[in-house]
Amino acid sequence: MREKYLLELGGENTDLGKYEALELFKFKKYSPILELDHGNIIIISTSRAIEKKIISRLSMTKRLSNIIFTSTKNNIKSILKDLVKINIEDKSFAIRQIGQNDLDSEKTAILIGKKISDKNKTNLNNPEITVLFYQNSKFFISLCNNDWETGYKKCLQHHISHRPYFSPISIHPRIARAMVNLSNCDKTGPLIDPFCGTGGILIEAADMGMEIIGIDLKEKMVEYSKGNLKHYGFKGKLINSDFEEINKQKFSSIVCDPPYGIASTSGGETIEDLMGRSLDVFQRKLRKGQRLVIAVSNPSIIKHPNLKLLQKFEWYIHKSLTRNIIVLEKN
Repeated sequence: MREKYLLELGGENTDLGKYEALELFKFKKYSPILELDHGNIIIISTSRAIEKKIISRLSMTKRLSNIIFTSTKNNIKSILKDLVKINIEDKSFAIRQIGQNDLDSEKTAILIGKKISDKNKTNLNNPEITVLFYQNSKFFISLCNNDWETGYKKCLQHHISHRPYFSPISIHPRIARAMVNLSNCDKTGPLIDPFCGTGGILIEAADMGMEIIGIDLKEKMVEYSKGNLKHYGFKGKLINSDFEEINKQKFSSIVCDPPYGIASTSGGETIEDLMGRSLDVFQRKLRKGQRLVIAVSNPSIIKHPNLKLLQKFEWYIHKSLTRNIIVLEKN
């Protein structure tokens, strides 16, 4: 019997959030199926229970809860007649509504509460279990353990405002974490960032327990990355070199946010030429099925016959900058 989960996505980019969750669960062999799509609320089924460490990787999901009851009825009293009881062992609980609809939230919570044993204590501030109810095309009751923390809030601890070294164009931690999750990095080799800058992508990968390698042409950026990793208690291999240093390294996937300036290399080549040269190097080094996940302002410059485009997402930063998150796989 398949497990069912309700995912509450952040509002930044729901398409990216759905894809991140499905790709991560697929890579980790949970055989996910998107059952229902209500925008920022989605229902996913999996072949087995999702491990806490995998939940913690999600960057675009605010909260994940395990669905224990579903009904297609409309009247709440009729709905709950089909629910015998809610077993949460001896844990404390709180009852919360997800989203806004025509349900009487307080009345529904009281009726659901009657399905929980009197031995269980309510704790509105810090419950061990949050009992959630949600109605759209169907009515759902789901459970969320208090230690099921996604990376949605956690990765904000890595925001540039909390780092000792930063660049004003550093990639947002949620984008960086999502990119890492889309790269299918595994234990066959480290994740490598050939344009590591101040280390935003490396920090998220290290936070998820991955080996990391960072390369940057500018010595100052390599020192900044070292300082930021040390600040969070992470370790990695940092190299001051041109991205072609990647030819000497073994890795599982490439994730990067290349520079946008004209003088991107010591030769002062344009970003278009830099990307053309780097993609050629990357595709020669990647093995079949390995991924390159890259963030660029101009997606038209990211193309190579040996790299298959899997997905592209726009992330609006401000009126003069939109980052395109591009997922590529070696043919």
